[in-house]
Amino acid sequence: MATIDEFKAQLIGGGPRANRFRVFLPRAGANIEFLAQGASIPAATIPSFDVKFRGATLKLAGDRTYEDWTVTVINDLEFSTRSAMEQWQGEIQAYDGGDASLTNDYLLSRAFVEQLGKDDGVLARYEFFNMFPTTIGSIELSFDQADQLETFELTFAFSHWERTL
Repeated sequence: MATIDEFKAQLIGGGPRANRFRVFLPRAGANIEFLAQGASIPAATIPSFDVKFRGATLKLAGDRTYEDWTVTVINDLEFSTRSAMEQWQGEIQAYDGGDASLTNDYLLSRAFVEQLGKDDGVLARYEFFNMFPTTIGSIELSFDQADQLETFELTFAFSHWERTL
């Protein structure tokens, strides 16, 4: 049976903290590195499928899938990140019609989220490849929210992530 001291010994440096992170999205006008209020490290799933053989079932690994990546952004007075995302989505498909991009140039080659230590050193880095914004979330407006900053969520689809650190 483990003791509290053995447990404590496993939490080197007090353990990683969910509020110590950095998001980088190299897209012109997107100040997301400073305005990201929340982010995630998306799950990767390898589903299984069944193969029947003489009354027995063999489970085999299927193809890996990745959950979409969601980032919560604090809006600024210039709407800089939101405007950049709206422009990006406009490049994918026009807002005033069905005209869509004829190339894959809208795919961002890479972005990343880093888990930071208490000293701001990078503990882990996850890079996202071939991504684009699928959803620019709503900004909720209300007289009841006098002492809060505006936020909205961005959701990105991507081909895969790699842990690079």
